[in-house]
Amino acid sequence: MDNFWEFLKTKWWGQLICALLLYTIAAYDYWHIGMQERSYPYVSLHWFDAIIYSKLGKWGCVSFWGFFAALFTFVGVWNLIVRIRYGRNDDDT
Repeated sequence: MDNFWEFLKTKWWGQLICALLLYTIAAYDYWHIGMQERSYPYVSLHWFDAIIYSKLGKWGCVSFWGFFAALFTFVGVWNLIVRIRYGRNDDDT
């Protein structure tokens, strides 16, 4: 699995797949935290999201995942533009 993750991070289309995954996590956090805020007097999250939620709230969690998704999107699109403009391959250094 580590080789697959490294493979995804080095290809432009893999970076866009990672961005899509991170956007999905951000959307799920928004939905999940919103449902808990409306239904229960407390919010129960995993430890990582709980730390962010305790300091920054729901939008802090969504923004955290959204930031990394935007970063992966930018890098993936940049690498695609470089590939199209200069004719470079993903395997070229």
